[in-house]
Amino acid sequence: MARKWALTAESRTGDRVNVITGEPKDTVTVYDEADLNRRVAAAETDPRNLDVTVREIH
Repeated sequence: MARKWALTAESRTGDRVNVITGEPKDTVTVYDEADLNRRVAAAETDPRNLDVTVREIH
């Protein structure tokens, strides 16, 4: 069975994270470990000061 993760990013500064709703929090499902690693690395340098949570989905 393929692994997948729920990645939640929330802006500590209140800036928009969800481009559709404008909310400062968004969750996406990630289906590839390399993609997950890229997203987490990008969040570390994001100017919105993101708090990122990752949990594996079964």
